Amino acid sequence: MSFVRRFLSGSRLRELRQVLADAPSPRSYAALANEHARLGEMADAERVAREGLELYPGNSELGRMADRSRAIEAEGRTRELYKELREAPRPAIWRELFELLIASGRIARAEECAQEWFNATGDGNAQLARAQARCERFFIDRRRDDAKFALELLGAAEKLLARDPRPLRLKLDLYVRVGAWKEARRTAGQCLELEPGDALIEARFRSLNAMQDQAPGLEQALREVEKSGRLVDEASPLSEASTSAGEIRPLLKRMCTEPGVRAAIYVRGATALVQGPRGATAERTARTVREVVQKSRTAARRLGLGQALEITLEGEFGHLHVSPGDLGAAALWSARPTSERLRQELADLTAMTASTSQEPEA
Repeated sequence: MSFVRRFLSGSRLRELRQVLADAPSPRSYAALANEHARLGEMADAERVAREGLELYPGNSELGRMADRSRAIEAEGRTRELYKELREAPRPAIWRELFELLIASGRIARAEECAQEWFNATGDGNAQLARAQARCERFFIDRRRDDAKFALELLGAAEKLLARDPRPLRLKLDLYVRVGAWKEARRTAGQCLELEPGDALIEARFRSLNAMQDQAPGLEQALREVEKSGRLVDEASPLSEASTSAGEIRPLLKRMCTEPGVRAAIYVRGATALVQGPRGATAERTARTVREVVQKSRTAARRLGLGQALEITLEGEFGHLHVSPGDLGAAALWSARPTSERLRQELADLTAMTASTSQEPEA
């Protein structure tokens, strides 16, 4: 950057900082963060956006800016790590790359990285990384085959990492989150053999003693998670305080008032809320959205594209826009392309920790 450009950029930053100091607002925070991003200062852009979010929590523009800045910064570091691996691979580089991919939500690429790491070194830590990535995939997609494969990988990691508690701790976490209490109690006991006196594991072991008698088997627990789309450590529809079906339904109804919108859908696991179509048509619409999300995620994983963030289908039927999230998915079926505003509303809806048990509305 030339001296003149540096001077002008510095002057612009000083001006925006002064505006922010005089009149703090989401707009002034966003303007300063945008200027840092324009200059390639992604860490500063994220810092400013995060500071704004502390004052204005829930602001979608600042949230997107912080996430985008972090993603760009992480992408730059990812390229550096790949270059270092080509020149002089070593375990520390593999580990940092894997952890960076996991943190950025690129689960499929993280699993490929762990596989390459294991193929190159045969290291037990690489095998553990493979298991961690597959566990993350299960926690997102809730497919029992992923959980079973993760447990196989954890068993292999235990053999390679003798007397290392990490594989057992990860296995214990998986068992607890699916409600396989008998397996969880047994694993907690194994953890205590390696780490006697650990207060947290001891407390968990005692609590599991009282829960194991009427516990479902592992296969049954995994089947229930796959069917409901909900892990046992997530709030139930009756106890959740944040977002209820009664709060989701008005949002869907309002979306249906938009010109050209034929249906607004929210699905999670085996349950759904549908506005627009009724009866069998509503059920068929919800089922179609589930299939679209599941197959898109599968295709994205196989192609190494990471997580599916938005899905758009176009045809004679109109336009279907789906916003898949960790816990559920929201979709709009309309006669025209979905506006940016409605797309953002769908993304905001899937970001809610909503849990519904109602069947599609008649």
